[in-house]
Amino acid sequence: MAEEKDNSTLYIGGIILIAVVGVFILKGRETEHLQSGASTASTQAAFDAADAKRRAQKNVFE
Repeated sequence: MAEEKDNSTLYIGGIILIAVVGVFILKGRETEHLQSGASTASTQAAFDAADAKRRAQKNVFE
């Protein structure tokens, strides 16, 4: 009689592979909203203004 192969390791490997691919897909989509655009430019301008104000109050010059 031919012995049956144990396919449990194959199934577990497939599940792990799917999980890893899923994580990479989700990590790639995580930063889609950070693409350069109007909201990013306004946020950067607000940060620059706040940073300039902080530097002026501390008398820090570049």
